[in-house]
Amino acid sequence: MRDITNDNKGSQLDPTESTFLGLDDNRLCRWDMRDRRGIVQNLANSMESPVLEWTQGHQFTRGTNFQCFATTGDGSIVVGSLDGKIRLYSKNSMRMAKTAFPGLGSPITHVDVTFDGKWILGTTDTYLILISTVFKDKDGKEKNGFSGRMGNKIAAPRLLKLTPLDSHLAGANNKFHGGQFSWVTENGKQERHLVATVGKFSIIWNFMQVKNSGHECYRNQQGLKSCYCYKIVPKDESIVDSRFMHDKFAVSDSPEAPLVVATPMKVSSFSISSRR
Repeated sequence: MRDITNDNKGSQLDPTESTFLGLDDNRLCRWDMRDRRGIVQNLANSMESPVLEWTQGHQFTRGTNFQCFATTGDGSIVVGSLDGKIRLYSKNSMRMAKTAFPGLGSPITHVDVTFDGKWILGTTDTYLILISTVFKDKDGKEKNGFSGRMGNKIAAPRLLKLTPLDSHLAGANNKFHGGQFSWVTENGKQERHLVATVGKFSIIWNFMQVKNSGHECYRNQQGLKSCYCYKIVPKDESIVDSRFMHDKFAVSDSPEAPLVVATPMKVSSFSISSRR
């Protein structure tokens, strides 16, 4: 199994959840951790030899080269591939993608999606790609690419990159990994930031800025628009991962939850509102 993820964005906070999703090169599937009596098995106990039940999924016959995936608040699935394609599957079917975004030539190594399913963040070695899934159907009704086929109504993506200087400081062999939205699991609330890791840097973008087509970074740019407005949180050693805690853990004097940064020897957290 190449990757696993929760059934939906809020599953990790729900103790009653008993299933999770799995992915390999050519397969999407759902596994159930309950035994025949309906009791959730202890997967960490090797003495009990737990057996997972395959409850739903699809084996694709042709090379899809899946690499990573994530779920929305309602359980719809976004999948990133080695060829750079990003596919959207509705919560009701894993057999056929509702929408497929063509690749830009770089493999997608990590993918995330907002709680409402309206925005997707794909990670490649050298840039992040931000994609809107919203479109209007032939009747003028607003939909997203998980519930309807976007066809030729796919909007141009936005690219998030480092400046040449910051790219040099990050190190020639260091690559972007683990691009994530801040963690929201409540209807009507909007993610505030994006974060990714490269070398000793955690890179943070303001989500409201980068999704705004009128943002100053995009002015006078031709073709695909790139954003270079971000904050850098440096560490003394290479960063393993950077993620925002759930929105409910926001402290009283901050509008957002802390960012957690893990290095090989230490895990630290802090509010980015207090950093300049």
